[in-house]
Amino acid sequence: MSLGNPAYSVARPTRRCAATGVEIKPGESFVATLVERPGEDDLVRLDYSAEAWQCGARPEPPAHVFGFWKASLTDGQSNVRQLLDDDELLDLFEQLGESTDEKRVAFRFVLALVLIRKRLLVYEGGVPADTASGTSGVLRVRWRRDAAGEVFEVVDPGMDDAAVDAATDQIGRIMNLDASRPVRGGEG
Repeated sequence: MSLGNPAYSVARPTRRCAATGVEIKPGESFVATLVERPGEDDLVRLDYSAEAWQCGARPEPPAHVFGFWKASLTDGQSNVRQLLDDDELLDLFEQLGESTDEKRVAFRFVLALVLIRKRLLVYEGGVPADTASGTSGVLRVRWRRDAAGEVFEVVDPGMDDAAVDAATDQIGRIMNLDASRPVRGGEG
């Protein structure tokens, strides 16, 4: 995933199970995945019926799952409707927490900015990255619904504003989020 590339494109959900080809109908649960393929910069979105996922259907190697979430298709759901509810967004944020992979670190950082903008996470301070020296920074956040809760540290990989804007737009396209321009470090 080339996070600084504004020309990044993501296919719309097909509403078909990637394993079986069967249409996912309104009211049915499914698992949406973001998939990495070796040698490709873009993430690919694949949807799986809940049954196929439970039976072990996954992307074929060498591709592997970057992140996933469970969702339901509702009657009249349009392509602009948010595909992830707040809990699913927070779950994806947590899934990416232990990764040291450069792409996942950058994705989690931008996702944290989106979650701050959506008021699901609260900015608790941090140290910005020093791009001149190549030193990453840290963004400290906590769940809004848990005022005295755990503070999470999110690596700030030192993306410039243009890269953050492009990545935010990319996340919005991947997940159909209202990913308006996030604020860095609680500005705004």
